[in-house]
This record gives sequence, C-alpha cells and structure tokens, in this order.
Amino acid sequence: MTVSTAAIEAIIRDEIRSAQADRPTTKAGWEPQVDSLVMVSIALRIEEEFNVKLPEAAMPPGGFDDENTCVAVFTQRVVELLDKQQAQKQPEGEQVS
Repeated sequence: MTVSTAAIEAIIRDEIRSAQADRPTTKAGWEPQVDSLVMVSIALRIEEEFNVKLPEAAMPPGGFDDENTCVAVFTQRVVELLDKQQAQKQPEGEQVS
C-alpha cells in the first residue's frame, strides 16, 4: 500500500482541528497546542486508517508546541512504519521496481 505524505498530513490536521473545536477555551499560561489527549486521538485515527500500531515513543510527553511540528513528527513516523510493514511483506529476493 502506497500512501502519500499529503494524505497522512491531512488526517493529522483533521484530528487536530476536531480536537481543538471540542476543547474548552484554554486558561492563561503555556499549554501545548497539541496535548496528550489530541495525540492519542491522532494515534488512534492513524492506526485505524493505515492498519499500523504506533509505539508510545511516537507521542512525546508534554505534547507539541505547534501543529506543524506535530504533523511533521507523526508523518515521519507513519511513513517509517508503513515502509517497514511493506518491507516485511516483500518476499525475500524479489525486486521492488
């Protein structure tokens, strides 16, 4: 299965927007733009959409300060997992074109 990074990024951004719309107004002070609850939502959606299991290490403690960093990190990890999954399915000795 070949998945574009744009498709992965769109799913992540959709989950972030959905979570932010459901969240109450934040209090003054620092809070990550993408907190642990949003990250769990993103991880569950990614696992469902792409049939992969994200390791806990994919979700750093404390969340992400901004959406773009979150999208970049999650996208990279999903691409790595999908590549690894594809490599495991590839019969030994068969050439990939």
